[in-house]
Amino acid sequence: MQIIKIWTKEVAMKVYKVSLYGLSLFLMLIALFLAVTGFAQGEGYYTVSQGDKRVQIAPLEGPTNAVDYYNYINSQSNTGLEEANTAVFFLYRDTITGTISLFVLLSGPTGTAGTTALTLSGASAGADFLLKDDETDFRDVWEITPPTGSVTWAWDETKGDGMVLGPLGVEFDLTLYPQFTSGITAVKFLSGGIAAPEAISLNLIDPIILQGTPNMPPEVTFIVSPAGPHINEPVTFDASGSIDPDGTIVDYEWDFDGDGLFDLSTNEAVATYTYQVSGTKSVTLRATDAEGASARTTYALDVSEVAVKVTRTISTMSALPGSTFKVVVRIEPDMDLAGVGLQENLPVGWKIKPLENAGAAFKRADVQWVFIDRVKAGTSKVISYEVTVPSSEQLIATTLPVCLYIMGTLQALTPALELPVEGDEAIEVTDVLRIRTAIAHLVPRIGEDMDDTIDLRMSQLIRPDQLSRALQMWQNDEVVPWTQGATITLEMMKELSAYAYTCTPVDLPLPLVPETNINAVRTIATPVPCNNVLLNYYGSGGDLAGNTFTVKVEIWADQDLYGVGLDEELPTGWKVTPIENDGFLFKWSRVQWVFPDKLPAGKCKVIIYQVEVPQTEEIEVPSTDPCYITSSDLFGTVDAALPCQETVVTGDSAVDVSDCLSVIVAISRWDVDNDMIDITLSDKISFQQVQRAIAFWLEDEVVPRTCGNTVTYETLKAIVAYWLTNTNICDPLPGSVRGPCEPDLDPCAPFVPPCSG
Repeated sequence: MQIIKIWTKEVAMKVYKVSLYGLSLFLMLIALFLAVTGFAQGEGYYTVSQGDKRVQIAPLEGPTNAVDYYNYINSQSNTGLEEANTAVFFLYRDTITGTISLFVLLSGPTGTAGTTALTLSGASAGADFLLKDDETDFRDVWEITPPTGSVTWAWDETKGDGMVLGPLGVEFDLTLYPQFTSGITAVKFLSGGIAAPEAISLNLIDPIILQGTPNMPPEVTFIVSPAGPHINEPVTFDASGSIDPDGTIVDYEWDFDGDGLFDLSTNEAVATYTYQVSGTKSVTLRATDAEGASARTTYALDVSEVAVKVTRTISTMSALPGSTFKVVVRIEPDMDLAGVGLQENLPVGWKIKPLENAGAAFKRADVQWVFIDRVKAGTSKVISYEVTVPSSEQLIATTLPVCLYIMGTLQALTPALELPVEGDEAIEVTDVLRIRTAIAHLVPRIGEDMDDTIDLRMSQLIRPDQLSRALQMWQNDEVVPWTQGATITLEMMKELSAYAYTCTPVDLPLPLVPETNINAVRTIATPVPCNNVLLNYYGSGGDLAGNTFTVKVEIWADQDLYGVGLDEELPTGWKVTPIENDGFLFKWSRVQWVFPDKLPAGKCKVIIYQVEVPQTEEIEVPSTDPCYITSSDLFGTVDAALPCQETVVTGDSAVDVSDCLSVIVAISRWDVDNDMIDITLSDKISFQQVQRAIAFWLEDEVVPRTCGNTVTYETLKAIVAYWLTNTNICDPLPGSVRGPCEPDLDPCAPFVPPCSG
C-alpha cells in the first residue's frame, strides 16, 4: 500500500507539472484567439460604388469559413440568400480567421435558365476562386491570375450558379465588370447582419467597385453662420461636428470660392472668411485623419451683394404746382449697421415737413437723418415726410408738364457701405392729373351740395369709396377734379375697377395674366316670329304692341375677370330700358354697362333690357322685291381690363322692322273668332286658321297687314303642311326645299347658350 502510494505521488507530481505547462499553453491559445477575433471584428471600412452611387457597407459575418457558408449541395448554393433571377453580391467575414471573401449568387431554385460573364481587376495577390459553382459544367469557364480574372456561367431552369473569391486581404480595390446576358433581371449588394441584411440596389450595366481599408476615413460636415451672408461680412465655418470613427482628424482644408484650390489648411475645426464679391460660392472642406485617410463635403453658399434694402415710396406720380404729397423711406438691414445716415436730395425750392424720423436726428437745411443707435438686423426703420411743390410762379421750370426727381443715399460706417435709395424717384409736375391718379387721391364729397377734393398724400391704391364715386361720375358724365374737364369713359371705368379689385397701385401696370375665353351671347325675343318688329300695330287695348322687343346678353369666362364692360350699339333713336343688370351698372346716355367687381371664372352674368323702335321708322318696300324688309343690326362688345381682352357679342344680331307681315305669319296670328290679327298668338297654325286661309285663297282676298298680298297656291300648300306636321312656322318643313324668300340659314332657330337655364 505504501509503494502504491509513493508511485501515485510521483505520478501526481508529473501530472501537476504537465497541467501547469498545459495551462500556460491554453492561456496563450486563448490570447491568440482573442487577438485574432479582435482583428476579425475590428472596424474596417468598406464601400460599394456604381456610377455616382457610393455606399458604405458591412460584411456579413459568421463563425464558419466561406466555403462552408456557401453550403454547396446538389450543385448549387444554399445560403438562404438566393433570389430567383437576381444577382446577389456580398462580402463575407470569417470571424475565426478574420478573412474577407466575395460571394456571388446567381438566381435560385425558382428562377429561369441564364448566362452571365464577369471580368474582374484589382484582385489581391493570393486571391483565388475558393469555390467554383458547377465547376464540372463544360459551359462554365474559370480563369484568374491576380490582379485579373474572369468567369463565365450558364445554369438551367430552377438552378443557380455562383462563386466565392478570396481572400481579399486587409486592403483592396476590386472592380467587377458584369455582363448579364440572360436570366438576371435585378442586382443587389447585401450589407449588415447575416440574419437580415440590408439590400442595396444596383443596375445591370455599370461596373461595380469594391473597396476596403482597415482605416475608416473621417465623417465630414460643417455649418455656416450666418446662413445667408453678405459681402464684407465675416462668415464662420464650423466643422466641429466632423469626426474620425477610428482615429483623429489632424487637418482641415478649406476651398472657400470653389476654384479647386484650398485657401486654408489648419488643424482647427473653425475657420472665418469674408467675401468681397457676391454670388453662389461652392465651399469645400477636406478633412484628413492621422493615418492619411480623407473625406470631403461641398456646400453651395449664396452671398448677397447688398446687406441693406432701402426703398422710397411716393404717394403720387403726378403733382400740381402748390400741391402736397407724401414720401416714405423704408430701411431694412439684414445685418447690424452702425453710423447710419440718410441723405435725400429734393428739387430746389421744394419744402419738406418731417412726419416720422424713426429715432434719427433730422437736419432740415440739408434734408439729412442720422441714427444715433445701431440699426439692428431684421428690423425696419421708416422715415416719412411731406413735400410741397412750389406754386407756378415759383417753379424753375416754365413749361408743364416737367419731370423732376427725388434722389437719395444711405450710408453706414460699420460695415462701410453707401447705397442709393431704390424705388420711386420721379414726379411729374403738371397742370392736369390723369384720371386714375385723380381717382386714387379722391376725397369723395359727403353731400350733393359739397365738392369732391384731391389729396395727393393718399396712397396710390383705389379704395372702395373712391371706386363707388367714380362709378357715379361715369354714369352721370361728371367732370373729375383736377383733370381740366375730363370725364370717365367706359374703357377708363373698367380700368379703374381692375386697379381697385387687384389692389394694384395706379402708378404700376396691371398684373400680366394669360388670355382667356370670354363668352357673350345675345338672345332677342320679338313680338312677331323670326325676330320681326311690327310698326303701327295696336293691340286689343288700343296700345302700341308690335314695336318693342327684349334683349338678353349672357356673359361668362374661363377665368376671373376684372373691369368687365358691355357696350351695345343700336340704331339711332331706339330707346333702351334696362330690366335686369345682375350687378352691372348702366349708363343711359351710352347704352353701356360696367361690372365694378370681380367676375369669377364660370360665373354667368345676365343683362336684360327692352328696346322700343320709334313708330316713325321709315319702311321702303320696292315693288320689284316682295320679299324686301328693313334689317336693323345690333352690335356689341364685351371686354375686360384684366386680362386686357375684348370679344364680340355673338348670337342674335338683328331684327327685321316692317309695318307688314308675311302671309304665313299673318295666318298664324289670325284671331278666327274676331276675324283680325293678334300678334300674341302662337307660332303653330290651327285647323280654324287653315280654313280661314282657304277662304282668303278662294276669294283672292288680300290678307290684312301683309302689304296687299294674298294667299297663293304655293302659300296655301305650305300653310296646310305646317298644320298637318304641327311645325313651328319659323322652322323649315320636314324634308322641304326653301322658297325664294327664305334665307339660306334659319333665322328662327333658337340659340341656347351654355349658361342658360
